[in-house]
Amino acid sequence: MIQVVTVALAALVIVINGFIGHYYPTSGILGMPIMIGISSLILVLGLRRAATIWKSCLVLFCAILNDFLIRTYSGGIHDSKGEALISSYLFYGLIAGYLILILGTFNSKDRLSRKLIAYALFPLGVFIYWQIR
Repeated sequence: MIQVVTVALAALVIVINGFIGHYYPTSGILGMPIMIGISSLILVLGLRRAATIWKSCLVLFCAILNDFLIRTYSGGIHDSKGEALISSYLFYGLIAGYLILILGTFNSKDRLSRKLIAYALFPLGVFIYWQIR
């Protein structure tokens, strides 16, 4: 039950940033790294017993959901400068989420091979998302 609440709270943080981006577009775009970092902290620290691979997938899902909501409901996608701003702040948020994931799961009880797979899965998912968006 606590795991469901933790994932819902992380998703709520992202949805709140989507609403902020809808009504105050610049604030929503500039808050992307902060909100991705907060949701990553909530997921990594709240899901202590979950496998590192699941944490990696959930952090990536929250970052992609944040990018989708900002690009769909916020401003800045009609010109190249806005696209560059959104992409750069998404990249900063992805770096923050990846560092939080690594530092938060470094001492977990998962086997080293599973940790390395999870650590490699995150950049692979980012690469695939970056190619299809």
